[in-house]
Amino acid sequence: MTMKEISLNDLPFWKIIDQNIFYVDKTKDIHHLVTRPEKNFFLSRPRRFGKSLLLYTLEELFSGNRKRFKGLWIDQSDYAFPRLPVLFLSLSLDSDSPKILKENLMTDLSEIAEDYNIQQKVKGTTPAIYFGSLIRALSKDSNSEVAVLIDEYDAPVTSQMDDQEVAEANAKILRQFFATLKKPKVLPRIGFTMIIGITRYALTSMDSGPNHLYDISINPDFAGLCGFTLEEFDSLFADRLKSTLMSLKNSGEMDPLASLEDLRAKIFHWYDGYNWGGETRVLNPYSILHFFKKISFDDYWIQSGRPGHLTALIKKRPLDFLQPDLDSILSSELRKSDLNKLATAPVLFHSGYLTVDSVKIVKVKVKGATEPEKLYSFRLPNHEVTRGYYPDYFSVILDLKSRNELKAKAEILQQAFLAKDAEKVSSMFRDFISAFTYYQRPEAERNFHLIVQAILMGMNFTVFSEVPSSKGRLDLSVELPGQVYLIIELKYRSKLDQDRILKVNKILATVARNCLPKATRYKSLSKLASATFDTNKIELILSELDDNESSEDNENFLLAKAALKSIPAKDIDKTLASLVLEKLSRDLIEKELINLGVKIDLSPDSQDLAGGRIDQILTRIAQLALRDITQKDYHGPFRLKAKEFIDLALVIYDHGSQVKAIFGQNTSKVKDPSPKRRKLV
Repeated sequence: MTMKEISLNDLPFWKIIDQNIFYVDKTKDIHHLVTRPEKNFFLSRPRRFGKSLLLYTLEELFSGNRKRFKGLWIDQSDYAFPRLPVLFLSLSLDSDSPKILKENLMTDLSEIAEDYNIQQKVKGTTPAIYFGSLIRALSKDSNSEVAVLIDEYDAPVTSQMDDQEVAEANAKILRQFFATLKKPKVLPRIGFTMIIGITRYALTSMDSGPNHLYDISINPDFAGLCGFTLEEFDSLFADRLKSTLMSLKNSGEMDPLASLEDLRAKIFHWYDGYNWGGETRVLNPYSILHFFKKISFDDYWIQSGRPGHLTALIKKRPLDFLQPDLDSILSSELRKSDLNKLATAPVLFHSGYLTVDSVKIVKVKVKGATEPEKLYSFRLPNHEVTRGYYPDYFSVILDLKSRNELKAKAEILQQAFLAKDAEKVSSMFRDFISAFTYYQRPEAERNFHLIVQAILMGMNFTVFSEVPSSKGRLDLSVELPGQVYLIIELKYRSKLDQDRILKVNKILATVARNCLPKATRYKSLSKLASATFDTNKIELILSELDDNESSEDNENFLLAKAALKSIPAKDIDKTLASLVLEKLSRDLIEKELINLGVKIDLSPDSQDLAGGRIDQILTRIAQLALRDITQKDYHGPFRLKAKEFIDLALVIYDHGSQVKAIFGQNTSKVKDPSPKRRKLV
């Protein structure tokens, strides 16, 4: 293994650290690639893993620039460094419409023809035809085969996932474009092809397009082609560890007694763990290089952005990405082309948020015959992704205001837990859950489990889920300062007398219209509108007023009018029903109900009122859940570390419209050791 430190004017092997470029010799892997009998390859890797760098290296290699490889493994090998014309194309270009994509493809291809001074020999009015003509002209002019290197091939599709029509139109253009590579008059002219991108879905969606490519994405022979292997890390950074450790000790990020091996282990814990189907593991090169530049542990790769297709899918299927199923994914699932129907684990795997945990061969039936197929299990690769996944997830599904509120209130929630302030916890969770604007109403306890877990992890709490014990399984546990654990039991009721409440609210809303002044009703509905509409919409509504018409009554009228038009009737009824119970006496309400010919129980614990019997039932459920916690041996899995427990039963009803949090009265102090805890995300 060779490691070099070279000037800025030399090979662009890796990113700049200080004033030098450091790189690892990957040329043995590259030699194995370019001397295989196969000549046409496809490789997918996550963003910022050195895919473009690999293509730059191949460009130098096929250009015959042997002097650039002096001292590297391939320079000492039997490789002859043949000189080929190189067609290097990056599809990371403006593709907001099919027309723009075609124009930009034609421009880039024309510039390549101009660089080789063969523009007069290349013909074609579409990118696909011009592409084929360019390859033939390059081959004929040089009397040799052509090396075709295409970077970010999937960008015109994945960057447009928010607009399905544009994405599909762009995919059609690429299908025709890449189909050129295997045409009888073109394929024999190509000596080597490497197409690289983040996903393989755009490739498989091209049907009969580039299906002649040899996919090495999950091939053990090329698992170390991008990123730092463990051996490469030691070769490249061993000399820097000592000074780095000293700096981290001075900054307080490492213990004063920490050793070099402790630092190495912590670096691996943060940034190691990527595996593409073999024994070889690699560290995230982007995060490693930024770590040594900044001398601080942080989520560098997570913070650098996410692929556009992943953002679009999380918006469309938010619940699926809360806790994806990581087990039992067949290789055929990884090859599926419809992103909208694809399981979440393959999407996250190709995007870099998951890595292969294990692979085994199973027998599956294909068209009546039994054939062997690989079965994959996945896991989160390292601490950076584990810690950064949920904050990154929230940045997609929550607006900026909600995200900032989540961060700002983390410490407040923690103090409410420690103080056993059930009312505060209940209020905060109600607000958090209502902020999940992308969710359709979940109809299962598991969905609420995932939402609560995600909220806690998004606030950077250490969360344990479904922890087993000798007498049952604990829903959630949160590790708090001072070796304190919060133990949570979740209960969910989907439709607890909800139909009856809706009917009662509708009747009481009629009472409001009959008995309350318009100004009073409008003021209440105006508040509802202000809480529901965004600032821009409110300003637009109020813009109808002239300066001389501006008054509180007129503003309330316009906002109430907009509320009646845009807000669901059940919410209007609920607001007016609450207003009736607040403003009118019980006797007056009952008199009006008699006039309407209906009877409603207005007692405080009535099952007819949303704030009465429903609250009592939920409270009872929470109390029973708390009893289950204290009776079962849920504390067992935490005996290794815990000094104190906060028992909490949390009941969520109807997507956060009712939340009850009840804390136990006693803490449990446990000293006995027990088996190691199992941490799940």
